[in-house]
This record gives sequence, C-alpha cells and structure tokens, in this order.
Amino acid sequence: MDFEPFKLVPVGYVRKNGETLIEILPEFREAMDGLAEGDWIKLILWFHASDRPERRSILKVHPYNNPENPLRGVFATRSPVRPNPLAIYAVRINRIEGNRLYIDWIDAMDGTPVVDIKILVERLDCPGETQIPEGELDIPSSRQVGEVNLIPRKNEHLDELEEVPPEEYEALVLELGPKTTTLTAKDLVELLEALMEVYENLPVEIKDKLRQHHGST
Repeated sequence: MDFEPFKLVPVGYVRKNGETLIEILPEFREAMDGLAEGDWIKLILWFHASDRPERRSILKVHPYNNPENPLRGVFATRSPVRPNPLAIYAVRINRIEGNRLYIDWIDAMDGTPVVDIKILVERLDCPGETQIPEGELDIPSSRQVGEVNLIPRKNEHLDELEEVPPEEYEALVLELGPKTTTLTAKDLVELLEALMEVYENLPVEIKDKLRQHHGST
C-alpha cells in the first residue's frame, strides 16, 4: 500500500513530567487566545510511533489489542494502528500557564505531536436528537456575547409555519461552553423580558456608563 506525502505541521507536543500538559509552540501561541481554564477541547494528535508503512497498512485489529476480541475494521475502533495514525481526545483544560495547557492524563506518549486543537461543542461533537437540523441554522448571523453563542434559525419557509404556535417553534440555539440548548420563540421572548428586568435593576451609575459607551460607538 503506497502512502503519498501529506504535510501536517505540529502546533505543539504532549508533555508528561508528573503532570500531563500540551506545550504549544511559540509561533502558535496567539492561537490560544480565547481558551480558558475549565474549557473542554478536542485534541488531534499524530501517533508518530505508528507512522510506519507496515502499521499503516493494517486495516483490521483485535480491539484493545486483545486476541480474544474478534477482528474489527480499524474505523470501528480507537486503535492507534490505522492508515493515518490520528488520535482524537476530548479533554478539560485544568489550568493554563503561558504556552502550556494542563489536562488530565491521556494515553498518548510524551512527545506526541499535536496537529490541532478545537473547542468541544455539544451540538456538533456529542449530538443527540437535534431539534433544529444543522442546515436550518443561520450560522453567518450567529453572535457571541461573552461565553455565550447565539445561533438563530434561518428565516425561511414562513408560509409553512402559519399553524405552528410560538411555544413549539424552535427559534434559537444557545451554546454556553460545550453545553447546548434550544429556545422556542416563546422562550426567547421570556428570556428578553428577564434580561430587561436585570438591566433595569443595574445601578444607575453603571447604566449611565453603558449609555455613554454605546453612544460613542
């Protein structure tokens, strides 16, 4: 089996020195901006020890390397032996120190290259029964407010919704970190009313500063 070269650039490495951490290379340090302690992320690693033609040619393995388990195709396992030895982990950032992300223990070797890091999003990475199909979300109109992502539903096919009551029309996907929930049109109105109550109860000095800020922008 021939493998054509395909270039992946490490952005960091797994380090194990009593603790497990990801050391991001200096040239990629700015890409950490926005990550915070407590965030769940997905690590994509390159299992370099399996990057050999004879191991990358294996298409069936005994799960957990136990010959008592029937052979299965590698795509149905998490074996490090596969055509492209990529590994994916969902981990929590316990703390951040400079260019280091401290995480819980994972079974990757010290020095394993990290080829990418992505935030974990429940809606995409741990899908359940989706109330709003992905194709009906208006992704370009999404807004981020603090740590909250607001993803509205596309404003289409309204002629088909004449009989749908507001309490049944899913209008918005709300993401907070990895957690996702869906708000109906009725929920959205109640949320707006609750937020206005919170705003009205802010100290007068704070509201004045907010008005000055928004008036100057």
